[in-house]
Amino acid sequence: MLAYNVEQYIDSAIQSILDQSFGDFELIIYNDGSTDGTASIVRQFSDPRIRFVDQPVNKGLSHARQATLEAATGKYIAILDSDDISFSERLGLQYGFMEAHPDVILCGGNAVLIDENGNSSGELLHPVYKAGELKVRFFFNNIFVNSSVMFRRSEALLLGGYQDMAPVEDYDLFVRLADQHSIHVFNEPLVYYRVHKENISQTKRDRAIAHLRTIKDNQLRLLGIDPEVHGAVFDALLWGRLKDYAIDDFYKLLFALKSANLKLGKFPATIFEKELFDRWYLVVTAAMPKNRAASYLLKEGLFKVSLTSFKQKRRIFKFWLRSLFN
Repeated sequence: MLAYNVEQYIDSAIQSILDQSFGDFELIIYNDGSTDGTASIVRQFSDPRIRFVDQPVNKGLSHARQATLEAATGKYIAILDSDDISFSERLGLQYGFMEAHPDVILCGGNAVLIDENGNSSGELLHPVYKAGELKVRFFFNNIFVNSSVMFRRSEALLLGGYQDMAPVEDYDLFVRLADQHSIHVFNEPLVYYRVHKENISQTKRDRAIAHLRTIKDNQLRLLGIDPEVHGAVFDALLWGRLKDYAIDDFYKLLFALKSANLKLGKFPATIFEKELFDRWYLVVTAAMPKNRAASYLLKEGLFKVSLTSFKQKRRIFKFWLRSLFN
């Protein structure tokens, strides 16, 4: 648990871990140079499972995460940010699952959103995911709530742990962990995720966007795709900037992703190709006039009837009819 000026929230975070139904853990609390009363609050807890590291100078998020990872002695690392709250069954559920599934390197769950005062409308942070689609979804977006994850410590250390990628250093590590191993997401919530004005500043947001581009470039490299060729278009696709590039640029990217996966087999082919077609469908319908859309949607390489939904089939048919009379 990392802490920096969280005197308002950290007692609830700590108590939620101490109240776990599963009790065999060490709770490492790393105070990264807080200037408020965070350290004093931590010292009020006398539980022997707590290891308190009081860093007098703030060294930043990535350094703090790596220092905590290296200080840990357990088989697994479970993350809880110091402004969030863990459900009491969380550690036991994840520990049991990881012990029963040695092929899984990383698991996480959903989160219930709460405000600064701990109030919740019951809204979940992420949608429900199907087991077979996890790696496909993860290729395009971060599907993990950082405060809910558990991963294997030794494997994370072998991969170099956390890199200097704050505030998305967690996503970067998860991508590297997931590349050669299975992952799992519990659709049930495991934590309360607190939304407040200190979550992320504009400066951190700009830094996050820059690091996210690096992460997405690395994901392309893991598929054997040159980000110098396709990285900028991939970035535009992910951020919905569908008119920033020519439609043929998006086609080349999506076809390259399909071809690379057929060669390497990183993702389930049918699920991945369905996702690629869905994104192609969005590109075409956003960029092309209706009387020309059908010829692009039916373009060989991305289109298969089996990949289309009923709604897509009906709309493609309407586009085709329109092309006959225009």
